[in-house]
Amino acid sequence: MTDPNPTFSSDIERDPTHLAAAEWYVRLHSSEISIEDTLAWQRWLKESPVNSLAFARIEEVAQVLRAVPAPATVSARRFARDCYDASVPLKDWEEAHVPRRIWPAVALAASLAIIALTISFWRASSSSSSTDTFTTAVGENRNVVLSDGSIVALGGDTRLEVALSERVRMVELAKGEALFRVAKDAMRPFKVHAGDATIVAVGTAFNVRRGSDHAIICVADGRVLVEPVAHFLPVFVMHEFMPKLRAVHLDAGEQTTVGSAGIDEPTKVPDPAEITAWQTGRLAFRLQPLRYVLEDVNRYAPKRIVLEGDNVGALMITGTVERANIAGWVKSLERAFDLRATEEPDRIVMRTR
Repeated sequence: MTDPNPTFSSDIERDPTHLAAAEWYVRLHSSEISIEDTLAWQRWLKESPVNSLAFARIEEVAQVLRAVPAPATVSARRFARDCYDASVPLKDWEEAHVPRRIWPAVALAASLAIIALTISFWRASSSSSSTDTFTTAVGENRNVVLSDGSIVALGGDTRLEVALSERVRMVELAKGEALFRVAKDAMRPFKVHAGDATIVAVGTAFNVRRGSDHAIICVADGRVLVEPVAHFLPVFVMHEFMPKLRAVHLDAGEQTTVGSAGIDEPTKVPDPAEITAWQTGRLAFRLQPLRYVLEDVNRYAPKRIVLEGDNVGALMITGTVERANIAGWVKSLERAFDLRATEEPDRIVMRTR
């Protein structure tokens, strides 16, 4: 079972997860990365939320380092001591002058350097941070006000982890649904991680619904940037093998779905009122597979509804579900799709007749 509260070794500089994350980051930025390496990295990310969080920290540090000014020009004397004359490609020169046995140490040193920077950056950014976890039970909605003034509405069976500091505002939507009304702060972007998606906002309102293998983002007001987890992969990998792994902007009234394959093209929300309808007891769906719909309905259902057979889960659903009449909705599904719902002591099983 996945640990809902990922933890790291107290000695972060020797933490094996951060070491592995740093090594993955170095490998992913190699010009010789293969698609097999990329897929192996994605599997590693999904093994544990600890892996995902450690890699996110490495990425944050890399983004900070990109903003560091270039070093000053070296002196003529120091330049003269450089024996590389540029007559051959640098890679060829390194292979000829640097013993192969040194390269593992070089890679490890690079990893350790990144880890050291991660430690100092996260310690500095969290020096005055507040970390909170907010949860709701099945059928419960809840509103919370964060210390930065942002307001979050949590849907049923939702878990939200929030870390706010002077430098960054980080939120993890571990499961469920939440509507974010972000307090504007241009110096501290508001980032929400939800599965394979990262939503970046400054001051806006947007809804995130996280399922088992996807996340649906809808913007009620303003504009957000939606990034896939792997948005930092080498360009050739994204264009040749994973063309949907690119960031997209969503404006008010637009939505997208994000999964392991990337980000769908933004589409208009037919009725903007549907974005927040769940807060008044009405769940709205448009052309959603039944397996996705049930993930949301089960966050409010008195008795969990499960499917028997993959073909049932693939049925496309459009319509609304009233929280107060889920039983009536189940009966309508039976009639519309020739299904049979069997009530058991602890669940309802839906299958084809």
